[in-house]
Amino acid sequence: MEERYQLQQEPWANFVIEFPTIAKRVVQGREESQQILFLCPRAEANPSELCLALFGSQILMRRLPEGNGAESLDAVSFIFVYAAETPAALPAALAPLESRAQAPVLVARRDNVVRTAHFVTEFLTRVQPLTAAAASGLLANGTAEDSTRLDPALANIPGNEQLWQDNLPDIALKADHGETVHAAGALQDYRAEYACRFVLAHYNENINRDKMAKMVSLSPGYFSNLFRSEVGMSFSDYLIQVRVENAKCLLKRFDLSVEDISKKCGFNSLAHFSRTFKDRCGLSPLKFRKSPHNGP
Repeated sequence: MEERYQLQQEPWANFVIEFPTIAKRVVQGREESQQILFLCPRAEANPSELCLALFGSQILMRRLPEGNGAESLDAVSFIFVYAAETPAALPAALAPLESRAQAPVLVARRDNVVRTAHFVTEFLTRVQPLTAAAASGLLANGTAEDSTRLDPALANIPGNEQLWQDNLPDIALKADHGETVHAAGALQDYRAEYACRFVLAHYNENINRDKMAKMVSLSPGYFSNLFRSEVGMSFSDYLIQVRVENAKCLLKRFDLSVEDISKKCGFNSLAHFSRTFKDRCGLSPLKFRKSPHNGP
């Protein structure tokens, strides 16, 4: 009887992802689309959309149902695991899959999952034909390695955007009902955290919800719901509050005109800045600057 593998009964969702637009690989004399095995926590709200966000829309996905032992992994080039936090038991859980697939394992956390996914697609595109044996002996820099486990930290994957590197600051917003809402500082979803870190580093640029959603490969509506559920406020409220907090620092610490500060903080007009600032702070920018009770 042909050897089969048993799906993990731990909290993982398992998908085989095919890349029909990438150069085919030859298996026993026939061409087949390159494939990876993708694992993510079952708690992930929408794993199908997560796969599309990471690997693009030109993929084919099939979910492996629990208890199905008839799925062969011979054609799998990578085992890609997304885990917001890597559990200690993960290596033992992956061992049967590694031995069955004879494929390297990439374990990506939320802080590097996008770059790791880009590495996978670039690697699959670059290597023709790709065999499981060849993939298991390569690191990202092309050097041989005895182990079949690839460490994403070793991969030479470029980061295209500058991001906020420190802990997420406390961003507080007074809600309509009078209570103060604090943005969450520890986020589970890498897309929401990426958006926060991008805003903190680029708040002075032309950013809006639709552009941010496109950057993380989500629809605007899905991104809005995801960001609000993770952060505790809407993306637009978070962006505006970050701009206002930076404007407060500039007003107190530097002798810049209010118009210059509005531009440096990403507001599209002085009128919009003045109106928004007074709405958020209870004072006009000039009165805030003169007030002795408001620190930077």
